[in-house]
Amino acid sequence: METEPFVSIVIPTTGEVKFIKGLVESVTELDYPKEKFELILVGDKPTTLLEKNSKRAKDEGIDVTVEYKPVPAGQKRNMGTRIAKGSIIAFTDDDTILREDWIRNGLKHLSENENYVGVGGPNYTPKEELPFAKAVGRIFGSKFLFSFRYTVGHSKARDIAHNPTCNYLIKKNAVQEVKFHGDLWPGEDVEFDIRLKKAGYRILYAPDVVVWHHRRSRPTAFLKQMFNYGKTRAQVTRMHPESFDIRHFAFVLAFIVLMSLYSISYLELEIPMIGELDILVPLFLNGLYFVILGLAGILVGYQTGKFKQAGYAPLVLFIQHFGYSLGLVYGFIRKP
Repeated sequence: METEPFVSIVIPTTGEVKFIKGLVESVTELDYPKEKFELILVGDKPTTLLEKNSKRAKDEGIDVTVEYKPVPAGQKRNMGTRIAKGSIIAFTDDDTILREDWIRNGLKHLSENENYVGVGGPNYTPKEELPFAKAVGRIFGSKFLFSFRYTVGHSKARDIAHNPTCNYLIKKNAVQEVKFHGDLWPGEDVEFDIRLKKAGYRILYAPDVVVWHHRRSRPTAFLKQMFNYGKTRAQVTRMHPESFDIRHFAFVLAFIVLMSLYSISYLELEIPMIGELDILVPLFLNGLYFVILGLAGILVGYQTGKFKQAGYAPLVLFIQHFGYSLGLVYGFIRKP
């Protein structure tokens, strides 16, 4: 790979997300030569926010292209890739903040690891977020509670199966070959990486390829996000049965088992070789789950020293389990 290849930053957006202002500001502060990268924004339609911030980037000497089409994010990424001038595509979201060495560090890892076509890294939670959003970031970022997000606590580069597109530098030829699913959202990045791996390509996690990613700041918004994640996970599993992972269904299975035990106890049915089931058994298991939620709060409190984040953590974890599982069930019973 050449020392300073041309990079195309491609961002799908609705044009209505207020955080795009911080994103564009971080783009202007990247420590990579401005003549060596471009910014491609693909929005639904012209908006004051999008036009204002694209002009701001242009005023800072950045090559900016804005396209409009009201389609899902996967199609927007494909559109951006088609018109990109760079050999490297740098995907991110419109609610992120890029660390100044984001491009440079990503390119360094791709250069040093020629067997890999893509690299990503942590997506931390901005310091100015509300306590609930920070608790979401802590749960997502914990290697004990949510390790497959590849966020906090992993200090070494490693091979991964999936990298979120909020922080993803990848060779253009690989994107052109595999392409994002045009209609799936969210989860189009998960489905993309499944096919990318099938095509024989590899993805690298690097701890110094950093962005900050704004989280949902209210329980209802987070519940909706988790429901959508679960729904599309079911769709992706339908499309790629070999991607089935029992961990995604753990809460659903646990709920079914627990409700079955409650029913057996209430109806006073006998279990072969065990007999009647005491109501204390499902109550104990139920209580154990809430103890685990409480321990999540203690862990977050220990990590942060923040009482509010610790208080929100059990709620965040419950919403994650409940919303994701509800979405999974809905996704499987709904006709594709």
